[in-house]
Amino acid sequence: MAPKIKGVETRPEGANAAFLLVHGFCAAPNELQTLGHFLEERRIASFAVQLAGHGTTPEDLKRTTWKDWYNSVEDGLRVVRSWNPKYLFVAGFSMGGVLSTLLASLNEGIDGLVLIAPALKVDGILPKLVPILKYFMKDREVDVEKVQEQYDVKRTKYAREPVSVFHELFKVQKQARSKMSNIAIPTIIIQGTDDKTINPENGKLALDGISSTDKQLFMIEGGEHVIPCHSTRAEAYPHIEKFVSRIIGST
Repeated sequence: MAPKIKGVETRPEGANAAFLLVHGFCAAPNELQTLGHFLEERRIASFAVQLAGHGTTPEDLKRTTWKDWYNSVEDGLRVVRSWNPKYLFVAGFSMGGVLSTLLASLNEGIDGLVLIAPALKVDGILPKLVPILKYFMKDREVDVEKVQEQYDVKRTKYAREPVSVFHELFKVQKQARSKMSNIAIPTIIIQGTDDKTINPENGKLALDGISSTDKQLFMIEGGEHVIPCHSTRAEAYPHIEKFVSRIIGST
């Protein structure tokens, strides 16, 4: 029996393909709602899993580790598998892309992987400072309204991000990078050129690190970090549609 886990389920009648959708850091499934709707219009099912500690309160998040987030993704995969789709895909955004990379490296039976702005690495000295900084600094304040200004779709985002969970983020990034070479399934990576949250070179990092011979990187001109909430999704999503059509048509 499928586990009881929070998330947004979309199951159009007659769907023979299904996606597990994985949202990003300190956010919630609704940042992937446009992708869920896009898939639904093409009779593709999806389950946007809610990661442990996300979509509730920063206090909840502070009580979790990266392993809790990853377990949520494993549970989400079991939900989608329980539908018995003929074709199974995983799509992850930002930290969700990191978790999806790890998931695909450890699980068989996934037909295709989509990584949107995968936050596989954070530049600078912060990853080295946070393990110490977390003992002196409780939270990082975020001006959610200012961040929202660059997007045309609103999403749930914590205004306070516990510094301790940044350490967990860096841990799961390291795990994903160490195992990404195990991925041999068809993969596409979608990265915005104007990403100000992560270095756009993360897209190339994913492309080079995955072992699949069937892999492509699409750089979306003018794309911000949260492409699913940005107008440039109109350029990004057709790549996903073509990818799915090709995989379904070739099996």
